Amino acid sequence: MSIFTLLVLDWRFRCTDLRSSVHTTALLIITVLLVVSFSGVHVASGYAESYSLITGPYIDEVIFKVIVAPDQTVLALQTGEIEMDTGFIHPNYLPQLDTDPNIDIYRAIRNGYGHITINCRKYPLNISGLRRAFAFAFNKTRVTSEMFDGFSIEHDSLVPQPYSWCAEDQFDYHYYSAQPDIGNQILDDLGFAIDGATGYRNAPDGTPFEIVIEHGSPGPYGISTPDIAVEALHSLHIDAHRQPADFNEYISRLDSHGDYDMVFYAFNFYSNDIDWLAYEYWSEYADTLYQNPTNFRNATYDSYRDALLSGTTYEEVYEAGAEMQKILHYNVPRLVVYENIYLQAYRNDQFTGHVEDLGNHISGPWTMRNIHNLDGTFGGTVTVSLGQEPDSFNIYVTNSAYAAAINSELWSSLYKYNPDLEPWPDLAESMLTETHSDNPSIPEGHTRFTIDIIRNATWSDGEPVTAEDVAFTYVYQYESAAYGNPAGTDLGDLVAVYAPNHYRVVFEFSTESYWHFSTFAYDYIIPYHIFNNSGGIGYEGWNTWNPEFDPAEPNVNCGPFIVTDIEAGEYYKIERNPLFHHAADPSLPIEATSTATTSLTNQSTIPEMNGLLVFSISVISGSTIVIIYCVVIIMKERRSLNDIQE
Repeated sequence: MSIFTLLVLDWRFRCTDLRSSVHTTALLIITVLLVVSFSGVHVASGYAESYSLITGPYIDEVIFKVIVAPDQTVLALQTGEIEMDTGFIHPNYLPQLDTDPNIDIYRAIRNGYGHITINCRKYPLNISGLRRAFAFAFNKTRVTSEMFDGFSIEHDSLVPQPYSWCAEDQFDYHYYSAQPDIGNQILDDLGFAIDGATGYRNAPDGTPFEIVIEHGSPGPYGISTPDIAVEALHSLHIDAHRQPADFNEYISRLDSHGDYDMVFYAFNFYSNDIDWLAYEYWSEYADTLYQNPTNFRNATYDSYRDALLSGTTYEEVYEAGAEMQKILHYNVPRLVVYENIYLQAYRNDQFTGHVEDLGNHISGPWTMRNIHNLDGTFGGTVTVSLGQEPDSFNIYVTNSAYAAAINSELWSSLYKYNPDLEPWPDLAESMLTETHSDNPSIPEGHTRFTIDIIRNATWSDGEPVTAEDVAFTYVYQYESAAYGNPAGTDLGDLVAVYAPNHYRVVFEFSTESYWHFSTFAYDYIIPYHIFNNSGGIGYEGWNTWNPEFDPAEPNVNCGPFIVTDIEAGEYYKIERNPLFHHAADPSLPIEATSTATTSLTNQSTIPEMNGLLVFSISVISGSTIVIIYCVVIIMKERRSLNDIQE
């Protein structure tokens, strides 16, 4: 029997629909008597028999070296200065690399794309017909043939081709080839009249306008995507030019809904989920920090959100997702300009064990976990190039793939995406999923996940990782959301999370949905003793925490590597974490890597838990219980994508 007090200070919640908002503040002090018995409970393990994929690392260190120029990256590969690159190489370099016996090249369709983001809030770009006319005029086939020498595909859907959810084949028309005649007819019908003096179109209200396409440093092409975009706009009699800009600056401007016309950059996706469609283009997020950078608003699109998020079968989710893709295809808040074949070169003369990864390709965390010397011994340094300097190591602030490449080596979560983008246990040891039909103590319509975590996980400062840390991670996201943390939008219909003991955590959702598992499974777990609101980083400090760039700031994590040295803008060194919970034993032989996936479905039962449902959010200091209960509609976005320059 456990007796404890729930202390809820300044409880704010917002219930939102398209018509009204309700804001409430309350001060609650509730004493709860909770009787819990978990003795004798058996929850089946979710692990596969082979541990070879998760065991590691076998190398001493990884050095991420910033090399911006593509030709310098290729030269560094040829000379052995680097082992691999986190980006892709252009087909122009294939002839010189293919003949090098010490270099192998990984080829795969990119799980992402280059795109032009359009400001749907700014007149006259807020007129969907103008955006659609631009899409018809843009020549994607030219990008494929001239920029990528055929190593690319034409693609329209904002869901990448490798996704099983992609509805590309359901579109009635495509924007693959240049069709300016269609675009010009659309603009004529909308009243974009051509000014006889300038030769350019005016907006329907008669005012002249110009479109500026911002972009980062150019690649090794004879012509660039922004060049083709300018040509497309000129073919529509629209005044336009391209403008180089600092990558991190314009990404920050997009995140904060600053001023722009069009911006060219790229996405890589690291999951097979599409619940992000419900947030990335949601009208409610058109003016929310870090959300919906296109500022897109569309009531019909929004009407499919609930079906996408609350669907419980693949078919239900696919139908909603396909309709949302069709609406985006018609309205063009973003224009996909290429989905290239990812070509990654890596050296083969010192290391083996590289893992082909659908999300991270050949240079991702699974390779760093499994790579080892050719002779099977431990040790060695792997040097990897980054195409840009990381903007921040704050996991709540950065949206850069270059920072993500390093952060993914430092942080652990309950589950990871394996190389096939299926869930693979990390801190989790077993999981039980239940609804009311499985366990009558669970309210009708709710879903409960009970997860046992491993017992040997340790923070890099020597403190044990416990279920309290896991539960606190989501409390931190919720509480810091009041101060702008976008991670708080990632909680969906989560109504409870608590730790009944040091190694068990329970998540409960107020609905049944296809997506509940991914709401919590892949989030980085943070240490309570570092982030707590009483002497730690605190909820307000979520965005001022600046690890590594400020040596005084803590960076305590429990992943396979820890940061040991940086020279900002030049290199970032991480070393093998001796406390890592899946660390390889140097006395044992290195096994071949397996990419088999695990089953997460368990058919076991747990005793009834009698709790008190309270409308609150609480953190119990000095107790092993952390509990959330709230009547809140919390917006969420799956941060499964990262921004990269090209």
